[in-house]
Amino acid sequence: AFNAKLRWVNSMVYALPFGTGHLWARDGVAAKLAGGWQVAGIMSLQSGFPFTINISGDSAGIGGGSGGILIRGNPVAGQDAQLPADRRSTAKWFNTAAFVAPPAYQFGVLGRNTVVGPGIFNIDFTLSRQIHIRERLGLEIRAEAFNLFNKSNYTQIGRIINASDYGQVNSQLAPRQLQFGAKLTF
Repeated sequence: AFNAKLRWVNSMVYALPFGTGHLWARDGVAAKLAGGWQVAGIMSLQSGFPFTINISGDSAGIGGGSGGILIRGNPVAGQDAQLPADRRSTAKWFNTAAFVAPPAYQFGVLGRNTVVGPGIFNIDFTLSRQIHIRERLGLEIRAEAFNLFNKSNYTQIGRIINASDYGQVNSQLAPRQLQFGAKLTF
């Protein structure tokens, strides 16, 4: 259930070429104002996690209790579980008509982890500046954006056929968050 087939995480840090010892604005007021800046980022791309379509309850009569999730669904012939991207929504992430509950006193024949959930696209970004005050005294200021483009990254999809949230998006990762900070070094 935790097998994301594809995952790519790339990070970078780049010191902007301004200020003393750099390509542009090497001296004077321009060096003092423009020097010491850097940008950093982390990009994460990942395919979705697989999940299993189940039935809540003990329709097979095995003594699993009413709250158990022991029975799997049955696939419907001719129905594809994946919806085209333009037909997906938070109310219906996959084709719910592709699965049905098995008849009473039977287990479903659907395999484990047969549906793949939504993937992740995320970029975190930082802009920071090191300010030299004295020989051993400095100040770092920074602005950080987590989920910079405010992309909805869904994480959990309703997978229980006889539940009210079947096929719906139940949760997502955090939306864009901004953070500002300062650190005195000595």
